Amino acid sequence: MKKILMSLLVTGILFSCKESSSNTADAKAPINSLITTWEKTWNDHDSTGVRNLFMEDALVIDDNIIGANANEFSAKWIHPNINVVSNLKSKKLQDWSTNDRAGYTGTYELDVIVKDSIIAKPKGVFTVNWVKTDKGDWKITSAIIHSFDEKK
Repeated sequence: MKKILMSLLVTGILFSCKESSSNTADAKAPINSLITTWEKTWNDHDSTGVRNLFMEDALVIDDNIIGANANEFSAKWIHPNINVVSNLKSKKLQDWSTNDRAGYTGTYELDVIVKDSIIAKPKGVFTVNWVKTDKGDWKITSAIIHSFDEKK
């Protein structure tokens, strides 16, 4: 009788445990997909697509401007640059994610093309943070972008 009670107790404990860590890991943010979308949208010169990656109250900081909402940085940063940015590539330095938040820090390089000629090849570092919305979409809450000065 004691063996049966002990078996029931052990079985009950095993079934009452939380889900395994492998299931929790599957729920984390798809950072590689998010960063691929970031690069592709810029490289496709899709200003609406880039703007839609952001929350309405997102914060964007670069070397020259601070935009505290999507309309502001869309006008000051996305639209003036979208048609000249090409070949944007990033390399991960660090990333993190949970079920509803994620972040990525990496280096970037791109070509600035005007009249079919490369006029600059800026490089720098950036950090992007995402949050998962109530609708299940991932939106950028902040982006901090700094360019490196080229040494001559």
